[in-house]
Formats: sequence, C-alpha cells, structure tokens
Amino acid sequence: MSTKASNAYGWESPDIIHKYSVIWHSRLSFILKEIEFLKSLLNNNIFPIVESHLTNKAEQYLEELSELKKEVSKLLQDVSMHKNGVKILFVKHEPNQNDWDYKHEHRKLMIKMHEFDSKYQIIKKEIFRVVKDAIRHQKQKRIASL
Repeated sequence: MSTKASNAYGWESPDIIHKYSVIWHSRLSFILKEIEFLKSLLNNNIFPIVESHLTNKAEQYLEELSELKKEVSKLLQDVSMHKNGVKILFVKHEPNQNDWDYKHEHRKLMIKMHEFDSKYQIIKKEIFRVVKDAIRHQKQKRIASL
C-alpha cells in the first residue's frame, strides 16, 4: 500500500509539489482564456443587459475581470518561477533552510491559489447570473409583445 509522503506541516514530496505547480499553471492559463470568454459574453449580450437595466452590474464585472486578469498574470508568473525552482528539492542532501523556505513558499502559494479560485468562481457565477437574467428578461419582453 502506498502512502503520501509528507511531514507534520503537510508538505508533500518534491514530486507532488511539482505536480501541484503544473496543475496550477495549467489552471491559471485556462482561467486567462476563460476571462476573455466572460468579457465577450458580457459584451455580446449588451442589448439584453441594457434592456433589463443591468448595465451597472455588467460594467462592474468587466472592471473586476480586468483586475482578475492582472491578478492571474501575476499568479501565473509566481507559479512559473515556483515550478522552475522545485529542482532544489530533488537534489539529495541534508534538509536545509532553502528547502524549508521553498516549501513554505509552496504553502503560501497554495493559499493564494485557493483564495483566488474561490473569488474567481463567485464572480464567474454572478456574471452567468446577470447574462441569464438579461436574456430571460428579453424573452419575457418578446413574449409580452406578441
């Protein structure tokens, strides 16, 4: 039976740390593309949004998406540097301060990723809700005019 290699602080083996870094990098790259999709979703549905008086919310979400894009770019850069630095853990030697610093940085990055992902998911749901409400309002208006 295989067990997870970690110590009392929950720091995993270098292999798992590297795997997390690769997953984070992939996830952030996808989120960058998804942010562009969400912007186009709001921009392409501008008429239903205006008709249903949700313009202020849509503008607020477009601004938040711009801020998120900056945050994703920064996180992506941090994760790339972190991913490239994992090699210090693969070298066989006595554990030293550099190892501890790197693992501590991994923990901080893990927390940042979790916080960012939570915030991003909330905004994404709200954007879909605004677009859904705007389209629903447009359909109801169309049905009422028949």
